[in-house]
Amino acid sequence: MTASDDDTRAKTLQVATAYMTLMGDWDAWTELWADDGVLEFPYAPKGRQKAYSGKPEIRDYMIAASGKMAMVAPPRMRMHPALDPTVLSVELTIDGKATATGKLFTQSYVMVFEVKDGKLWRLREYWNPLVSIAAFADGDTQVWASKFGKPEVAA
Repeated sequence: MTASDDDTRAKTLQVATAYMTLMGDWDAWTELWADDGVLEFPYAPKGRQKAYSGKPEIRDYMIAASGKMAMVAPPRMRMHPALDPTVLSVELTIDGKATATGKLFTQSYVMVFEVKDGKLWRLREYWNPLVSIAAFADGDTQVWASKFGKPEVAA
């Protein structure tokens, strides 16, 4: 490991921390992203878009998704630096309440951050969509899908 790797790893940690703390301040949050950044949801339910590309599309998705839940306890988080100093994995657990239904839920995520030139270049969020579908739409995938994200783009 070199001093350069340490500096890069520190920047990666800084970007991931800012990602979490700036949510809601969408102008500052969007500036964390590289122009060609990609936000991926590999476990998105069938028929829902799994990736959002570029700052405008990522920002639009996040703004549309925000406000649909309220945290009822502080999040629990663990960060795991990778051998590659531009990569950081985060385990995150949130206890929340769906604002539309009032249902409580606990959602766990594994998030993989990749930073390029000091900007968030790629983020993959792995989470269980069934928890979200149960809390936000009483288990109805179609109702949930109508409220989150965009339809999957046909190939």
